[in-house]
Amino acid sequence: MTQSQLIQHMSAPGKGTTVAKLGHQLKRENFSLRELVDLTFHEDKEIASKSARLLEYVMFKFPENYYQDIQYFIDRTFDLESVRSKKPYAKILMHITSPEVPRDVREKMKEIEMERVVELCFVWMIDPKMLVSVRSSASEALFNLRHRYPWIAEELSKQLEYITRTATPNLLAKCNYILSYLHPED
Repeated sequence: MTQSQLIQHMSAPGKGTTVAKLGHQLKRENFSLRELVDLTFHEDKEIASKSARLLEYVMFKFPENYYQDIQYFIDRTFDLESVRSKKPYAKILMHITSPEVPRDVREKMKEIEMERVVELCFVWMIDPKMLVSVRSSASEALFNLRHRYPWIAEELSKQLEYITRTATPNLLAKCNYILSYLHPED
């Protein structure tokens, strides 16, 4: 499948092809992660949004097939402007920093400089205008990176405690969950 064909699938009126079906097809055909990432910046906001959801699907379902291009995904994360795309991107960051990902992904992540990602996640997490789901995923990505960058734990704890004062119920639950691991003695 070419990038043009993928755009055509996503542009089809009606139900079209589901994200799961497209995701499995992209995996089968070894569709380039770079091309999919680029589609998340498409000028048509609907195509960009669908591409971001598709990217999220393949990175959750088949991260071991795309780990070689994770650096490209991370580099493009800093170019994001669309709020609709930040949600899948934040979820992917949360997932690829998790200890639960396949070993190939964990090893690749060790090679990638993540300090700018840490800064970006803090920006997303503390922004009260950001979608709650983005703030939640960013906080978990930071939690996942705390062993790599030990200073994160203290700063994350401070920020989460501040956020809990005005957090929505869903964000409050995530904050308290993470704080329970950061402060297990409390």
